[in-house]
Amino acid sequence: MTTQRHTQAVNPRANVFILVNLGCEALFVIDQRLKAQQIESDKSVQVIHDVISVLLEPKFIESLINGSVHSEAQLLTAEHCKFMLNDIATCSLMRLTETSMDKLWNLMTMVYKWQLFVSQHQHNLLDITFRHLDAINKLHPDAKRHMLIDFSKNTLLDFWNSCGEEQQLSIYRTNKAWLQCFNTKISLLIRLGFQAMDGSFINAMDQSHYLDYAKCIGENIYIKSSELAQQQQQQEPNRMDQLAAQLSIGQTPLAAGEDLQPIDAGRFQKQFEQTFSHTLFADLDNNATTQTQSNPNASGCEFVQLLTADSNPNPNINAEPTSSTGSGSVLNQQLIDLYSKMH
Repeated sequence: MTTQRHTQAVNPRANVFILVNLGCEALFVIDQRLKAQQIESDKSVQVIHDVISVLLEPKFIESLINGSVHSEAQLLTAEHCKFMLNDIATCSLMRLTETSMDKLWNLMTMVYKWQLFVSQHQHNLLDITFRHLDAINKLHPDAKRHMLIDFSKNTLLDFWNSCGEEQQLSIYRTNKAWLQCFNTKISLLIRLGFQAMDGSFINAMDQSHYLDYAKCIGENIYIKSSELAQQQQQQEPNRMDQLAAQLSIGQTPLAAGEDLQPIDAGRFQKQFEQTFSHTLFADLDNNATTQTQSNPNASGCEFVQLLTADSNPNPNINAEPTSSTGSGSVLNQQLIDLYSKMH
């Protein structure tokens, strides 16, 4: 009985779902950072399209599925998964430093972990996966990527259905168990009230916006949070008036002809802290802080670097393409050939 439970807890059939879902989360982050750095549109499109093409390459997906049902199949380790996703993320013009990859890895693992934490049923895993795929389909959509994503969804659905209820439950539990070792604090999740300051997730949710996220877990959380913030700003009354009203609580109106009195700075500070003690002002994402310290001229949003035509210091030397110095389609094919041979 113990052996059976252990097998169910680490079902290798979970490999394809771990890779695809984390890969989609990586795409959300990359897209968000490309926009924050105001990268040229054509280069951003190329990066997103290249990463999607390699992540969802049919031979790659097929190799993950076929390898997972082999009699000697093993669950991917975190190190192996991170290595593969680093290769996939840098298959195009983009380069990631080790620090940037670590930040990307923390974001993709913790957001995916939160999504499974919110989920309540094994079939939620397939729902999350399909929402992930639908969301990356909206990142600079084109016909080729649309067909690739549809093919991936059909392949995963066929695989899921072939597993049966018991295997599906095991795959779902394996995804959750695989993520348990990650416990990084993510500023976005903390600001939304979904994660505590010790890194744990919050069970009881009384925030009005919680259901907006819980009902569609797997969608692009960065775009969704931005959209909901804009809607909230449009619906709320003027915040300056609201702020002034809150800070003037307890003050008596001036009598006719009475002069304005100087503000008691200590009393003002105390009342301000009491009124807004529940608000988290600081952005706990150390991405901007770390880069600003290392580079005082940095904008605070630098995350990825794109190769340019003059990246090679010696134009007469053709560098061998690698995952860190990237070269588009040539590297794509190298990665495809490599992963298609996985068993």
